[in-house]
Amino acid sequence: MDSDVQKKRKKLLLIAAILCVLLLLIIGGWFFLAKQGPGDTLELADNATIGILPGVDIAQRQAELQQQLDEGMIAFSINTNPVFATGGSEGNLMLENPANNAKLLVVEIYIDDTQELIYQSKAIPVGSYIETAGLDKVLEPGQYAATAYFKAYREDDYSYIGQAGAAISITVLS
Repeated sequence: MDSDVQKKRKKLLLIAAILCVLLLLIIGGWFFLAKQGPGDTLELADNATIGILPGVDIAQRQAELQQQLDEGMIAFSINTNPVFATGGSEGNLMLENPANNAKLLVVEIYIDDTQELIYQSKAIPVGSYIETAGLDKVLEPGQYAATAYFKAYREDDYSYIGQAGAAISITVLS
């Protein structure tokens, strides 16, 4: 009878030991997964000082950042539904380079279906507009989905900055 009790005790101790090991594995796994969450692998520099570097002119830094922001933004205006009486006549494109833009603009218009260039302006100075213009290609009567690209250039050295586009719908009446 003693041997049966000892066998039961050994069995219970074995089960208890297995349960303890499983519990430790579960706790360890949970701790490991919680520590390895997404984005939690970065460590903050312990020698970083909060603030601005000594000797930095805040106004100058803000002016430089504003200049970069202004240069990266392209302001323009265009008639999104210009109408041409005939394929060879002038239409009301109404292209504008606003006074606050501080860059030259060249406008190129492409037909969406064919990617054919149908209009290209010369450089439009800051604070100027082109109210009417003829297309560089004669179009048949109809509606044309097109995209107008405004290419921006620096005023001082004419170097290219970037471009912005606008979807337009061209109508040729006859």
